[in-house]
Amino acid sequence: MKNADKFPATTQVEAHLSPQPIRGRRVIFVDTPGFDDTNRTDTEVLRDIVNWLTSAYERNIRLTGLVYLHGVHMTRVGGSARANMHHFRQLCGDESMNSVALATTHWSRAVHVRDREVQEARHQELAANALFWKDLVRRGARIFRHDNEAESARTIVHYLLDRTPAGGGIHLQVQREMAAGLTLDQTTVGVAFEQRIQELRDRYEREIGNLRRDLEDMRRQTQRDRRLIDRITGDRTALEEDIERLEERLEAEAEARQRLRVNVRELQDQRSRELRRARDQIWQDCEERIERILAESRGDPRVIRSRIEEERWRKKRNDKRNTQSGKCVVM
Repeated sequence: MKNADKFPATTQVEAHLSPQPIRGRRVIFVDTPGFDDTNRTDTEVLRDIVNWLTSAYERNIRLTGLVYLHGVHMTRVGGSARANMHHFRQLCGDESMNSVALATTHWSRAVHVRDREVQEARHQELAANALFWKDLVRRGARIFRHDNEAESARTIVHYLLDRTPAGGGIHLQVQREMAAGLTLDQTTVGVAFEQRIQELRDRYEREIGNLRRDLEDMRRQTQRDRRLIDRITGDRTALEEDIERLEERLEAEAEARQRLRVNVRELQDQRSRELRRARDQIWQDCEERIERILAESRGDPRVIRSRIEEERWRKKRNDKRNTQSGKCVVM
């Protein structure tokens, strides 16, 4: 998992097979989207991750280890970074920490000693921060410097492979909770999300209340001093717009909470419907392209055959991408 603020966004869960065996083993890397994505809500990201994990659990696929990435170039550990770390821990469960690697990235290639000293200090701060990595390390996680591209990546992978638990891997806390029949909002991470949504709702309601009081004060002021009518009217309009935006966000948070109330089967069924719609759209686009090919080729069989084969290849490639994003990849 990545800190979503500072790394290129992964928009869906993606499985990538290592091009060659590692220490004689077939290895699949599973990349997940991060929270705080600018284009997707945290609830949608959580549903995608849990959907993949529950599918893997049903196929008895165990994870060998997990890698959490954090940029050492970040000058401070803000609220979003701490929340992401908290959610990661709730997904995994403390009993999985022996199979977790915490890696700092974005190390500078500058030759200045001072730059390296600053980054080393930040690296040590992450390890010592009780609100970030300190407790995870105490429970078995290990910290790495991912500062040398392929070499440091191999070091992390070899470490996790060497620590593969008995039985071939681990099942995460959220996998076990969903398999026990809990809905997503009843799991440990789901409860935390509910609390966070409620906190946001309470904050928005307080802001709305403050804005309404400000608006009422402005209305009274308008009655007392007619000379300020024009300016106050403009401010009032802006406040009303702010209230409307906050009310829309309240509705969105309520919808996000409702979307958490799904079980494993509903989660997978919803994802399947989304994939079918995407697949139908691909077929429709393909048919429209073929019609254009027939119209543009003026009856030349060689041109038609070449263009149709090209569209078939493009359709197969898109179908494969959609299928991979909705299914668990067997290791």
